[in-house]
Amino acid sequence: MSASTHPQESLRDHHALVTGAGSGIGLATARELASRGARITIHDIDRGSAERSAKQLEELFGVDTCAVVGDVCKEREVSHAFARSAKVLGPITILVNNAGIMPPKVDVAHRIPVADFDRMLAVHLRGAFLASREVITNMRRRHFGRIVNVSSVLGLVGLPFRVAYQVAKTGILGLTRTLALENARYGITVNAIAPGYIFTEALRARADKGLISYDLYADRTPVGRWGTPEEVARVVRFLAAPESSFITGAIYAVDGGYTVRGDPGEDIGKREEGYSARAGAKRGARGRGHATAPPTQMRIRKR
Repeated sequence: MSASTHPQESLRDHHALVTGAGSGIGLATARELASRGARITIHDIDRGSAERSAKQLEELFGVDTCAVVGDVCKEREVSHAFARSAKVLGPITILVNNAGIMPPKVDVAHRIPVADFDRMLAVHLRGAFLASREVITNMRRRHFGRIVNVSSVLGLVGLPFRVAYQVAKTGILGLTRTLALENARYGITVNAIAPGYIFTEALRARADKGLISYDLYADRTPVGRWGTPEEVARVVRFLAAPESSFITGAIYAVDGGYTVRGDPGEDIGKREEGYSARAGAKRGARGRGHATAPPTQMRIRKR
């Protein structure tokens, strides 16, 4: 399949760099942008993942790709990677700040190691800042740019035991708003997405180990399931398109209604269907939700 087979090719004149694009939401986003004809740079800390993903997109969509490697926390590595990307594929017109890591330790805030806290902020927040700084000057010069930052529903709501992750993702929203205001008159839009529980490889691994329950989080989500990386990627593609020029500083929750739910014990179905608030709360407590998995995914067996 080549890019020319797609009826909509609104990104064929653009170069998109996606950080953390070796897998998960980042790879799904790169794939979605490539399907619209964009030249793609896969940025990842893992060389093998970056190179395999870039090759895959080139073969699937016939677009030019580039794989660059580096730690988004380190200024010199970010600068070098972005310079190499621009040299190979031309000026970066679309940046997706997706790179992130899972919390290494889940505990109350006063017991989280300082090193863990610093690392989470460095990867998520410092990384997005450094990457954005690399592209904004040239975007201003061209009077066009799209920056999409990947936050989380935990940047919008409170949840205990994940202080570093939550602070980092909340900080990304502040970065988004500031950059949006500073660059709005230069043809640059800066927006954020806040994914809910998305069934990526990383979370699948945690579920397989029994560290999280698929059913509990599916039951907490009003649509009754986890999201897919592709569902997030389609929102990123919308925000990256030239047509989205009047949207900036916005935060899009891609969460199946998670952030508007309220009390998770409340009834979210029709009572005449036999789903009462009390029954729903009991089911959630037991970890046996009424939810179904995404159509393309098997449910995880509870251990």
